[in-house]
Amino acid sequence: MNVSLSCVLPLQDVAAPASLILFQGGDLLVGAAGYVWPLDLAAKLQPRLRTAVLIDASAYVPCYAVALDADDDIAWLEGELRQPRQILMAGSFADFLPIGKAMQLLHWVKSHRFCGYCGAEMQGHLAERALCCSRCDLRVYPRISPCVIVLITRGDEILLARHVGRGGSWFSCLAGFMEVGETPEETIRREVREETAIEVTNIRYVSSQSWPFPSQLMLGFFADYAGGELQVDGNEIAEAGWFLPKDLPKTPGPGISVAGQLIELFLKSRSKRST
Repeated sequence: MNVSLSCVLPLQDVAAPASLILFQGGDLLVGAAGYVWPLDLAAKLQPRLRTAVLIDASAYVPCYAVALDADDDIAWLEGELRQPRQILMAGSFADFLPIGKAMQLLHWVKSHRFCGYCGAEMQGHLAERALCCSRCDLRVYPRISPCVIVLITRGDEILLARHVGRGGSWFSCLAGFMEVGETPEETIRREVREETAIEVTNIRYVSSQSWPFPSQLMLGFFADYAGGELQVDGNEIAEAGWFLPKDLPKTPGPGISVAGQLIELFLKSRSKRST
């Protein structure tokens, strides 16, 4: 992706007009006017040398993401730190997009400070959204990890699962990362078999979504149950079951995730059939 400004540069070199999205310890700093802060705060954020990562150069006012140090005093900013997931759950994914993009780009820069080939320091490219090695010229672009997420149907029932380590009582669709050499359909068959011991058929693509925790591209599918007894693996899935539309557990909303969209589409299709 070509951009008109350097994608990564010292905060002190950011030229006006510009705005900032600020993070500390992975949390978003939110003020009375929202999560976008004016550039004139940059001078007060010194003397530490900070990195600004360009989020969007297409607007009249370019926006940059900045990660503050954990021990920085932010009381004078009169804002509060909020967990990005909580912000997403309280709103919609469309409103969350700039925050999610900022999170992914900051994670990319933080995890590529040095060249993976020669160990030299990486620098922002002047014309592309890329990091370049200062010694061997290796170029690294933001990484996106493709994942599949699938809603499995069995007649009027859908398979929903509660994942280990996520806490709470949320149930969602089965999901997993694609491995090298796999197609999305092959990943779905493998993940479903590994996590629940069942088989699926009639896999069909529905929609996709960027998911910045930390940097996934979620590919959403429907699939039909083909056989097998439900047995959760206990490692990734804590519990799973078949649910009728009238007895659904707590699930993500359609405005939050592609999982919620898949569930909503299923419910709408069943509602039309019953009318």
